[in-house]
Amino acid sequence: MAEKFLDNRGMEPPNPMIRTLETLEAMAPGDVLVIHNDRVPIYLLPQLADAGATYDVEEQSDGSARVRITKGA
Repeated sequence: MAEKFLDNRGMEPPNPMIRTLETLEAMAPGDVLVIHNDRVPIYLLPQLADAGATYDVEEQSDGSARVRITKGA
């Protein structure tokens, strides 16, 4: 199981979502991708669920969000 990290802060939408989905697509099932976004990525979360990924959102005190995504099979 591999783990990658993407810092998506400061990027204009939809670039963080595109970058996240492209990175996740290249990963193997069971791999973990941690992203740090300026805010909770509300439009990304349903796409992750549809793709069979699981995720955990951790809102930060500065309003940003870290999301730990585990790629599904």
